[in-house]
Amino acid sequence: MDGPKDAEAVNELHDFAKGLYTAAVQRAETVEALITTGVPIPKDVADGGPVEVTQPVLAWAILNRVRQMLPMGNPRVRVMPQKAGEKEQEICSRNERFLNGFYRQVRYLSKRDPDRDAAYWYTMRGVCRLETIFRDDWLGTKRVPVEILTDDPNWIFPVRGRGGDTLWYTKETTQYALELRRTVRDLQERGKPVSDAAFLFDEEKIGPNDLLKVVEYRDGEYYRCVVEDENLIIATTPAYGFVPLAEGRCLDTPMESAEWAYQSVIGPVVEHIRQMYLLMSKLATGVDLFFYPLLYGVSATGEVVIVDPNQPGRVTQMLAPGTELRVVQIQVNAPMLAQLMQLFKNDINLATIPETAWGAEPTSLESGFAIAQVLNQVQSAMWDKVPNLQRALGDTRGNVLWLVEKFGGASGSDLSVPVDYQE
Repeated sequence: MDGPKDAEAVNELHDFAKGLYTAAVQRAETVEALITTGVPIPKDVADGGPVEVTQPVLAWAILNRVRQMLPMGNPRVRVMPQKAGEKEQEICSRNERFLNGFYRQVRYLSKRDPDRDAAYWYTMRGVCRLETIFRDDWLGTKRVPVEILTDDPNWIFPVRGRGGDTLWYTKETTQYALELRRTVRDLQERGKPVSDAAFLFDEEKIGPNDLLKVVEYRDGEYYRCVVEDENLIIATTPAYGFVPLAEGRCLDTPMESAEWAYQSVIGPVVEHIRQMYLLMSKLATGVDLFFYPLLYGVSATGEVVIVDPNQPGRVTQMLAPGTELRVVQIQVNAPMLAQLMQLFKNDINLATIPETAWGAEPTSLESGFAIAQVLNQVQSAMWDKVPNLQRALGDTRGNVLWLVEKFGGASGSDLSVPVDYQE
């Protein structure tokens, strides 16, 4: 299809693409809130003050443990030859060496590792989306003119065809006005098409540190950039020949709905983790209230006096001679809470990774063979999550070669690049 002509057309396409992922974004934000915001804990007593927030370490630990166990330490790149012959083999070997050097350069200059960032989003969001962008402003410098972006997948909204390929996508971010001004000036100096960008330089209305909404549209032929919903400032036709987006889904399903097509590693157990920490709060309240037991005494005259050891500075009535102190027997229903917590814990282990993955010896297993079986199950669960991530990283490397060959003046292969990990 032809690219969108104006800002209104871009916004309509963006609203359509974003609407496909409304439920998926909400589910991802629920997981993020569990990790960053925590679990609000209502107080169990009337005068307990404001609601407290508990940070669930378990959710953070599961995500990081799964990411650490993904075999990503030694990526191996293999470029597939397009035809037989020693010359073709030499081209493939040269491209493999180029990719290894390119990624070392990316890590050094950006101080980020796109593979590691992709694995982070892969486990937390349930999907990673990597953009491969040609940077013509880097031509003539020491940098390879290709940039890999591993932004938050919640910002990117691909529209996929029946066969699973990406037809086009939009991306919604916020950028500082100062950064956008530099981009526009650079494009104008290089004679690139820029329209309706005068508003950016109105310093009375827009300060350099103001954050502006930016919506981008990309397909295999066209690129559009709209700022603040009304101003189309960049309209270029890079003609990549492919949509420069690679996607990997973690807990993937063949369902068409984006809400259920993928989800975070802890997506199925978000409510379990929240309920587990609510029960832990109740246990903590019982310990806090009744760690020091209440005492009562009955004097010879029959007068009853309560002694509260939790308030040692409080002035109480002096006990009469002959008063016998006794402990008030208060039973916190800890066994019932512990049973409920164990039920939630079992479901969490069932849906994520067993406790053996943390290096703890499970008390329910009585033999080394049984423990080995559980460890094998953990390894199988990890390897089940590897292929989709490998494909996303491999597609990205293939896109790098494609762009370098087409725009960078270097020979390369236009095939996707398989990536696997050595144990």
